[in-house]
Amino acid sequence: MPKDGDIIDFSQDKKVDYLLGHHLARDENQGNRALLVKIGNDYKKDKKVEGVKDEKPFYDYVRKHALFSQMT
Repeated sequence: MPKDGDIIDFSQDKKVDYLLGHHLARDENQGNRALLVKIGNDYKKDKKVEGVKDEKPFYDYVRKHALFSQMT
């Protein structure tokens, strides 16, 4: 599975499911995957980065994002 610092490939459902279940304690379903992709895009825009690293700052950002509360 992902190592700290790996760039997240949001097109891989297995990787996104891993992030949802292991880092964010959310269900691994299509709705949550779609929300995480939107949050990832917002992160890239806000932080002015090309890719999202599998690191704590991203997970902190996700937990503070308005869409996080919509995840099951």
